[in-house]
Amino acid sequence: MTVAANLCLGVVGLVPFFLLMLFLINFPLAALGLTSREPTENDGMFPWAVVLTPLLLGFCALWFLANLGLRNLTPAEHARRHWWLAALLTSAPALSLPVGALVSGSF
Repeated sequence: MTVAANLCLGVVGLVPFFLLMLFLINFPLAALGLTSREPTENDGMFPWAVVLTPLLLGFCALWFLANLGLRNLTPAEHARRHWWLAALLTSAPALSLPVGALVSGSF
């Protein structure tokens, strides 16, 4: 049950992950000179903060509450590994996208 729930949360988490990636590319990493900004991005950071902050907080709260309930259902001998497994399974869909692109030759 933990595996299915966290994989589903990982698919839902692709949206906040993608938006966070776009924010990081356009603002802090571009300010450091590691990337270039999107030429049409001229609204500043405020719209990003208005959209991204509630989205990330909502996803993190959903993930924490779902895994808190799932941890109570986990047997005692596996309960210690629950949070690491939950984080790994939730990040699996996001980590599989670049691997799939490499395998298919898109990069």
